[in-house]
Amino acid sequence: MSEYTLDAGAAKKAENLFSKIEEKGKYAGIFTRAEKTVSKKGTKGIDFSFKSESGATADYLTIWTHNGDGVQLPGYNTLMAIMTCLKVKSLDPENGEVEKYDSATQKRIKTSVPLFKELMNKPIGLLMIMEEYAKMSNGYATGETAWKPTIVAPFTADGFTATEVLTKATSPATVEKMVDQLRDKPLKNKPAASSDNGFGDQKQHASSDPLGGDDIPF
Repeated sequence: MSEYTLDAGAAKKAENLFSKIEEKGKYAGIFTRAEKTVSKKGTKGIDFSFKSESGATADYLTIWTHNGDGVQLPGYNTLMAIMTCLKVKSLDPENGEVEKYDSATQKRIKTSVPLFKELMNKPIGLLMIMEEYAKMSNGYATGETAWKPTIVAPFTADGFTATEVLTKATSPATVEKMVDQLRDKPLKNKPAASSDNGFGDQKQHASSDPLGGDDIPF
């Protein structure tokens, strides 16, 4: 018997080591960065970097949780779901060193930033779509658009959604149904050159508790 037999699937994965996530779908991997971030208008959130099991990466997966007045944004629900899937009950930032893309040098550099380390380097799954956004330069819209991956929902390493974790489901049944419903999100109004600011400061409505109460089974 040969010591190695050709595995075509593994051969294809070798090309993904430095690739970017550029299409909607279901991805398993880890957060390599979970950085506390605050916009110029005081909107709070967490900026994630993600690396899939195949080596493909996604940066700037920002989840905005509260606006400058402290009102919950829809991203708060997503963060609570991520914490549930990772079985993390509370978060406190602490400084740590991570690699980040530096636009000035166009390279990844090591830098010290406030991190939520409880969310990092633990197996997690993400459902993601591609979202179109207006490109900015020095705070102004350029009139051009681009696409970026956006987190829709997390799931555990063994395929359970946050709701399934909280309801103590015995087998995962939701993720595959959600995959079938994933749709990319084009920008509704194509931008003209303007002084419009980025997504982090858009007005959003407060959200209710998506997890249905305080019964936490971990």
